[in-house]
Formats: sequence, C-alpha cells, structure tokens
Amino acid sequence: MDAESKETTMFFLKSWLAEAIDGSRAFLNNINKPFSFEDSFHKRRMFDEHYVLTATVMSVRFSKQIVHHSPKNIKESLTSFIKATEDAVDVRDMREHSDEYFLGKGRKKDEFFKGSGNGIQCDMSSSIQNENGYMLGNLIAMETIQSQCETLLEVLNQNA
Repeated sequence: MDAESKETTMFFLKSWLAEAIDGSRAFLNNINKPFSFEDSFHKRRMFDEHYVLTATVMSVRFSKQIVHHSPKNIKESLTSFIKATEDAVDVRDMREHSDEYFLGKGRKKDEFFKGSGNGIQCDMSSSIQNENGYMLGNLIAMETIQSQCETLLEVLNQNA
C-alpha cells in the first residue's frame, strides 16, 4: 500500500470510528428516556442502532485494509478491534439482509437466532437491555462498540 492510499484509508477509518462513537454515545444518552410514541428517539431507535452498526462495520473494513501495512503497536490494536467487533459485524449483516432471512432465503438463516439463550428468544433484529448493557441481537453491547472504537481511535491519534 503506497503512502497516499495508507493516508486515505486512515482518514476514512478515523472518520468511521468517530461516527460510531458519536452515534453510540447519542444513542446511549437517550436509551433510558421514558417510552413515548411521540418521541423521535423511540421512533428512530431501530435506524440509529443500524447506523452505529454500519459505522462499526465500515471501521472494521478499513481496519482490515490497513492492518498489514501498520507498525506493530497499531497492528495489534487493529487486530484486537477487528476481533472484538466480530459480533457487531454479524448483527449488522443479519439486519441488512433480514428481508431475505424472513423469507427463508439468504446465507445465514440458521444463525438468525444466534444470540438466543437463557430462555430468551432473540433474533438479530432484536435489542435488549441487561446487565451486559444495551445488547444488539443479544450478541454485542452498544457500550462495547463505543469503547472499542474509542480505544482504537485514541491509539491511531496518538501515533499519527
């Protein structure tokens, strides 16, 4: 990867990380508001969740592009981030293609209830709040996404 491509990739990676952080922060600041059908947050909740997941997936994609072209300390942080957000990628992919899964089509139909357990039937379109946080698809907490993105962005900015 040449220097210009690396710089461009890093720009987009940092931008998507910042979006995931801002989106998750705004979401989590509103999640415990009393429910109201008139409240725009509650009307948009599903879309806001999806946007945070999409920003996370874009961050993972750019991380994968640059991971093998980075110094050791950054490579380790990128690798850790990619691993820690695997479930966010799965949830986003399932939600993105839910129209196919609901019709019995698509590649991951059998895994659509991947986050189910402990008497909870939770598909990838579901969200629950429990002791682990605000769980997307009952697989990954929004708080985890935010924390992982903040950690990686901090490392990237320190080594800029």
